[in-house]
Amino acid sequence: MNYLFLGLKGIALGAASIMPGVSGATLSIIFRLYDQLIESINNLFTDMKKSVLFLLPVGLGMVIGVLGFGSIIDFFITNFSLQASSFIAGLMAGSIPFIHSQAVSQVTSGKGKYYGIAVAAAITIIIITLFAPQADPREVYGLNFGMIMLLFICGILVAGTMVIPGVSGAMVLILFGFYTLAMHTISDILSFLRNPSDFELLRSILITVVPLGLGAVIGIFATSKLISILLEKYNSATFFAILGILIGTIFAIFNDAETYQSYDRLSVGVVIFSIIAAFAGVAVSLALGNKK
Repeated sequence: MNYLFLGLKGIALGAASIMPGVSGATLSIIFRLYDQLIESINNLFTDMKKSVLFLLPVGLGMVIGVLGFGSIIDFFITNFSLQASSFIAGLMAGSIPFIHSQAVSQVTSGKGKYYGIAVAAAITIIIITLFAPQADPREVYGLNFGMIMLLFICGILVAGTMVIPGVSGAMVLILFGFYTLAMHTISDILSFLRNPSDFELLRSILITVVPLGLGAVIGIFATSKLISILLEKYNSATFFAILGILIGTIFAIFNDAETYQSYDRLSVGVVIFSIIAAFAGVAVSLALGNKK
């Protein structure tokens, strides 16, 4: 029964991990899994049996959550791109108060320089966004070494953010321009499971999943330790930088041409529903980020 509950919690963590602005680390704290999750990862090779018995049901649950919820997200991104993007932006905006409270919690003086870090980070992301390619990454980079390396690096950073409460790993996918690609790939995986003879689809899936997955595995063991050190020694600076990156990423969402791909022109109804979706996203994020 305990493994069943761990699996159910893993499904919720998997669903949360692909929602920008919803922190899997925060949800694991709510479920009282965070300390055991970090401990099991760090002790995987020193106490393998205990770690595997915990990580296996949680990991399987996360896979189910990612596949199930990712296909739903892909449907809305494809058919209601602006409303879906607005909801995602709302989720991210709703996490700003939580991250800000973490950032200022240990600052006693000189707040100006810390806010300067946030502004610099936001401006950097905005500049990168303005000059970044706006097309499908597969079309921009092709199926070449450059795209594979970007996916690999992205996977490392996504895994690294898993240890930071209030920070969403999906935000990294948006920054790299891979979020829509990742959601499409999840839908492709479900399509392949229904038709295992489609080897061309399998090839497309593996090109995305393998480098991203390998990067995530390395990131879990390497980047998480680095981020833990940053949080221990430079806690406020790290969270202020994350705050700036978050604000810049919200800009990136509405600067992305894919946000408007479902419409030839925007109607008043689409805009109104998009605003409602944004406020709904804020409400969900605030509820999940509540310290209680």
